[in-house]
Amino acid sequence: MLGNTIKNAANLNLSSMETKKYTQFGTFSVIIMLPLLLLFTGLLIKARLANSPEFYVYIFLVLTFLICLLIFYKLTIIVDSKSVSFKLGIGLVGKSYKISDIKSCRPVSNSVFNGVGIRMLSNGWLYNVSGLKAVELQFNNRKSIIRIGTNKPDEISQLIQSLIAGGEVLNNETGNSTKRWTNPLWILSIILILALMLIPNYQETKVRFDENGFKIKGVYGLTIPYSEIEQLDTVSDIPRISLRTNGYALGKTLIGNFKFADESYSKLFIKKGFAPYVLIKSKGHVPIYINFENEQKTIDLYNELKNKR
Repeated sequence: MLGNTIKNAANLNLSSMETKKYTQFGTFSVIIMLPLLLLFTGLLIKARLANSPEFYVYIFLVLTFLICLLIFYKLTIIVDSKSVSFKLGIGLVGKSYKISDIKSCRPVSNSVFNGVGIRMLSNGWLYNVSGLKAVELQFNNRKSIIRIGTNKPDEISQLIQSLIAGGEVLNNETGNSTKRWTNPLWILSIILILALMLIPNYQETKVRFDENGFKIKGVYGLTIPYSEIEQLDTVSDIPRISLRTNGYALGKTLIGNFKFADESYSKLFIKKGFAPYVLIKSKGHVPIYINFENEQKTIDLYNELKNKR
């Protein structure tokens, strides 16, 4: 009867155990990836301002490093009375294991060749964001192990071993957790996204005149031979837009492909509200509207095209 009383007290202690979190900042991951993210962001902005076709390549690289940074900037291990779980970064990657399925937990040191990240080992998997220390979980029903990087391997392994044994849970301090939405990396991500959205709003359409045709530079740009221009005119307004089919629209800046209310399609390179607009109709292309904030620059464009025809 006394044994049952002790066992029930232990179970009560486990069931009332507070969830413990241990968070390790991914110093190594951030040192490697943050400079690359900033580098490619700078190249992206430069390519966008220059209307370079490399813009899309840099978008892919920036998004890749941004996602990697949001995944590997920290690793959080969560332990409660029923499970051990972990999540990388903002939680895009994570796993959970029942205490009843865990055979043992011990502190280990990883080889320098294993590195950081998500790595396949000879006998299992490693999840790590910085350093060489980790806890290793062995399971009752499988041979593969799991290693989870942490800067508190002794404390975590002791806690998990206590839970496996069903004994008294030690009153260890929990690791510091980071609030997701106040983390500097979230703020950096939001700034980068806003910057990418606002860049086109502050740049002007670039036009180049060649011997046989003129070129509108940029992501949605095109080249039109002077001989294919069928109509050239200036208008004080554009038709009402019903849909942006593939383009950029923020504030007064409209760039790309749009559909008008009369079901016709057009390509716009305009600052809305800064009349006049140059209307260009040519063979094989939808009508094009183009203008600049500077009225005289728009008129000069019209006159240049008129003289080239």
